Amino acid sequence: MELFRAPGVEQPDVQILYLEDLMKTLNAILALLLAVPVHAAYQTMPVKTRQIIFENGVRRCEVTRPSYDFRVEIMSDDEGLKGETYRGSRPFVTARPEERYAVRLYNPLPVRVAVNLTVDGLNSLTGKPSGISDGTKWMIDPYSFITIRGWQVNGEESRRFFFTPKPKSYAKWRGDRMGKDLSANCGVIGAAYFWSQEELDSYYEANPQYRLTQAYSVGAKEFALQDRLALAGSGGLASRAAAALPYSASLAEPARKKAGTGMGERESHPTEMVEFNYDQGMYRLSQAIVIYYDFAETPAPNPFPALSYAPEMP
Repeated sequence: MELFRAPGVEQPDVQILYLEDLMKTLNAILALLLAVPVHAAYQTMPVKTRQIIFENGVRRCEVTRPSYDFRVEIMSDDEGLKGETYRGSRPFVTARPEERYAVRLYNPLPVRVAVNLTVDGLNSLTGKPSGISDGTKWMIDPYSFITIRGWQVNGEESRRFFFTPKPKSYAKWRGDRMGKDLSANCGVIGAAYFWSQEELDSYYEANPQYRLTQAYSVGAKEFALQDRLALAGSGGLASRAAAALPYSASLAEPARKKAGTGMGERESHPTEMVEFNYDQGMYRLSQAIVIYYDFAETPAPNPFPALSYAPEMP
């Protein structure tokens, strides 16, 4: 193995690791990185934009696909923002029995979005199993967020989310009344975002970019006009909704699932119905944001905790 040194720089002695030791070191570093809590689950997704650009006074259209980070946070009443680790390549949060929590949904786009939020495979608005795109959705204003604290039980009230054993979960109760094993999907929170391409095009039509490539003089100073993008929102006509796709919670699903979400105390949470048609968004499970949760692992009980030889008398 050749080691290169920078000329004229003192280098410390280098210890060459054998392949086996190197792999152990890398595995330890990887385990450490995966154990570090992160602050939010997110999905980076390219979004088609049709930007209007005035360059040196000439109008033109530029179609691009910039990436946007769609973000979801789990907020605990006791801990605040719950830290996440990764299990099976998916974000994971550790639940505590009776812990009240909320789900915070962020909209990074300059237009409104609709979000299908499911908890334990059930739509958070209707309490029914839903496809990834056909369920009733929450509306979020441009560049904004909403916090959902519970199941919406009518137009004025919701009932709190809280972690509980699967036999006491809302999914188990709902499944018993439907004659289905809905508790099989306990331990997962999903969010799929959707938006209107026509509304997005209307926004960029009303908020063009202005570019000036040459410098111009003001008095004795030279200035160059930088690209600028207006942030004011604008409405637009909605386009047709796309067909629904079935939802599956089997992708990279952790083996253990002892926790579920219950239906807790009643709170005031007024809502209103709005009309919204979409044609862009997260139509596949691989595009949606999925967060798994479960109770902390406990060591298996030992039936012989003090197994040893009998001490001898002097």
